[in-house]
Amino acid sequence: MEDAEIQAPMSSLSLDVTVPCEARYLPILRQLAQRTVAYIGYHKSLCEEVVQTIEYAVHGVFETKEHAYTDIEIRLATTETSMLVRIRYLGAPARGDGPTAIEQLLSRPDGDDVPLDRLRRAMTTVVLGREAGADGADFCELTRALPEDP
Repeated sequence: MEDAEIQAPMSSLSLDVTVPCEARYLPILRQLAQRTVAYIGYHKSLCEEVVQTIEYAVHGVFETKEHAYTDIEIRLATTETSMLVRIRYLGAPARGDGPTAIEQLLSRPDGDDVPLDRLRRAMTTVVLGREAGADGADFCELTRALPEDP
């Protein structure tokens, strides 16, 4: 597929990638998000907003000095009506009661805004939490309605 080519999305798309929490992987994640969002068919004016939203959900994890996570797993998928972005933050131990590490990180002010507020403005739903079980991971799940006219 050439960069300028836009196709109607498949009825179901699912891309999964796992990368270490190292800043050198940020450009790969950005390019994956850009190409996926463009392929899905969002208007140019929305493409950058959606890509930036995905970046807000992962960027702080790479930049923090706490190194709370070892890896990030991202799933970019579509259903009949929505785009789903599910991010699993791997390697952090459960914190017990209270907010998860990702909830705390996304709630910290970054300049004039709070990353979690940015996510909520751009996406239809934003769900943060921790999966149950010994292998549970912190997660952020974002959805946005698919474009009507790709």
